[in-house]
Formats: sequence, C-alpha cells, structure tokens
Amino acid sequence: MRNRAPLLNPRDIERVRRALEAEEAEAATARMKAGRTHVKFHQGSGRSLDVIGRLAGVSGRTVQKIREIYAAHAADPDRYAKVVADMEASSKVDGAHRKMLRLQDEARVARLRPVAGRFLTLAFDPPWEDESVSEGQRPPYATMSVDALRAMPVPAWGLDEGHIYIHAPGPFLAIAIELAGAWGYDFKTVIGWKKPHFSMGRYFRTIEEFVVFGVRGGLMVRRQDLPNHFAGPVGEHSEKPEAFYDLVRAASFPPYGEGFQRQARPDFTNLYIESPSMAVAAE
Repeated sequence: MRNRAPLLNPRDIERVRRALEAEEAEAATARMKAGRTHVKFHQGSGRSLDVIGRLAGVSGRTVQKIREIYAAHAADPDRYAKVVADMEASSKVDGAHRKMLRLQDEARVARLRPVAGRFLTLAFDPPWEDESVSEGQRPPYATMSVDALRAMPVPAWGLDEGHIYIHAPGPFLAIAIELAGAWGYDFKTVIGWKKPHFSMGRYFRTIEEFVVFGVRGGLMVRRQDLPNHFAGPVGEHSEKPEAFYDLVRAASFPPYGEGFQRQARPDFTNLYIESPSMAVAAE
C-alpha cells in the first residue's frame, strides 16, 4: 500500500498513463513489424486505464477523466488552468471533470445565435443556475441566471396565439411560472413527469419533475382527453423522455420550437444554432 500513495495524485496518475501508453504503442509497433498485424494498439484503451487505476487505487473511469482534463488544458491552458490547479491541490477528480465539461459547454454556447422564425408551440428546458449547491453537484453544462433567461427573445419566437412548456424541477417551479408571464404567456397548469424511481431531493425524496404550461391568445389544446402527467425513464443529465414530446404533439400545434435542445427531432426546430463568427451567450 505504501507504493500506491504517490500515484493517488492526479498528475502522477497522468504521468503513469502516458508512460504506459507509450510502452503499449511501442509494443504494438514491434508486433506489427513482426507481421502480427492483427494485434493493434488502441490509445487510452479501457484495459490500460483499469491497470493504472488498480495501481493508483481509483477506477479506470477516473483515470480517463484525468486524461480528459489534462488534454483540455493542453489545448487551452488559460481556460483550464484553474481546473487543473484545483484538481492537483485537492485530488478531487469528479468535481474538476464536471467543471471542465461546463467550461467546454460555455465555449460552445458563446458560438450560438437565435434562429429566425415564429412558432405556435415552444418548449424549454432551462439550464437553471443554482448557487445553493456545491461545485461537485452542479450540472456538467453551462447554466443561466433568471435574468439571462428572462432576456431571451421568447416573445419574438411566439405567434400571437400559442402554447409554451417550461421544464422545472421543484425548487424552480415558481420561477418557471414567473418566466412564462414575462415571456407573454398566461400560466394555465402544471404537468407532472412521473419517474420510475426516486431521486435524492432536498426535503422530500422526489419522484416527479414538473412542466409549466402557458397559453398566449387563449389558444385551446387540440384534445380534451389528455391527462396532466406523463411517465418516462430517466436518461442522461436533463434528458427528457419521448413521452413528453408525444404529449406536446397531442396537445399543441406545429410548428414546434425547442430551446436548449439536447436531441434533434425532425418536427422540433432548435431555436439556437452554432455560428463560429458570433459570440452570443444564449444557451
């Protein structure tokens, strides 16, 4: 166990990974020259990462996260210098990795610009900024303050009549209702997303997330037999189930526009597109 202690430092783990990777590459080259071309070297292979992890007392996935952090720093030292410094000082990899992902997403967001167009139905899953949680609990993507969300060009996207859906975890439900009004929609009801299992929660363990539904110009829904809830699995962070989109299609009218889109759908227009020539922090 004494020999493992120095390897617990992320910098040392990365040094070992690079050394082992170089050895594996040399060995693979030697095998290929000897005619054993069916044996190939795979950079950053899971096997080598697991080997290093066992030596360091961490998982292979942690070794991979360290690798990604140092790679990001090598590509953009100024942006990721503090992430690396904090990780090396604390040896806390998960929080540093989430911070790296968030910085990468902020760079992507800076290249976004709003699309032109107007829509009968708008759907938003806002990247809520939550300063009450620790760095390690924050999402791995760029977030927005309420003021930034309020300033979005939502009124210009909406037609004189239309519907809006705003996803909101429990702590942000009241804010989502306020946002609907600020964007020019009258709050009508809350739709519940019933998940297959409980999450941790802050006061009560939660099994539901909510969607605020608002109306502009008094437009009614397409059908009168739809419940104010849907059930669906939990995917990646903030990913919404297909059941939500099925409900929107059944209740509301196209064309559909979606802000903060995480998965492309042919009938939902992404309200932001990437433009390398612009720097608009919109998402």
